[in-house]
Amino acid sequence: MNVVGLDEASRAVGGAVLGPREIAAALGFDPFAVLSAEERAAVARIPFAAADLERARADGEMLVLRLARGPEGPLTMLQLAGRVDGGFDPKVHKGVGYLLRDEWTIDEQPFAAAETCRTGWWLVRREPLPATLNRGYREQEAALAALGPARPERPRRRSAAEIAFDTLCWQRAHDERLLAGVWDWSRSETLDGGYAALGEFGPQGLRVIAYSGAVRFGTLGACPQR
Repeated sequence: MNVVGLDEASRAVGGAVLGPREIAAALGFDPFAVLSAEERAAVARIPFAAADLERARADGEMLVLRLARGPEGPLTMLQLAGRVDGGFDPKVHKGVGYLLRDEWTIDEQPFAAAETCRTGWWLVRREPLPATLNRGYREQEAALAALGPARPERPRRRSAAEIAFDTLCWQRAHDERLLAGVWDWSRSETLDGGYAALGEFGPQGLRVIAYSGAVRFGTLGACPQR
């Protein structure tokens, strides 16, 4: 299946694309094979105007096709962890968290076991918005709101599943670790009342930690999407 306008869109964003070919290479299956007829029709055309794509390149954004499921079913973080072996830091299954409690693992968190991406095309900053760094969660929300109104089905802040999908697939397709020295604070809530943050993607894999909304430090921000 050919996506209308993908070649032109890819040129507009300087090749910063996770499209069907890149997703297939990263995850090992044809993304269109797992879509319903309605979903295939919805993603068959790039939903962004030329001006949006030009702005995306200037703002350091990437064009991403996300999937809600894979051949085995819903493509949750846990399913993604199994398909992208070695993508996550092993500590995410052994005990992590903002209080460093040994019992905190992604395996027991609803965001990792149940949340999936929404199928469709997105534009996403590859690095946190500077205005969100060293800010508490509510202050970050205000900085994201200042970018302009967002539709309910397209919140500015990514979920944990979306961050994981974008970051791990990008590394496999482009051999580049996004979020290597920073964190993207997601909208996904954890059982202990915090919000999941993903980042510091090093040789051991992508890390996942939970922080309370009051936490702030210089490498914790948010990568807006639209």
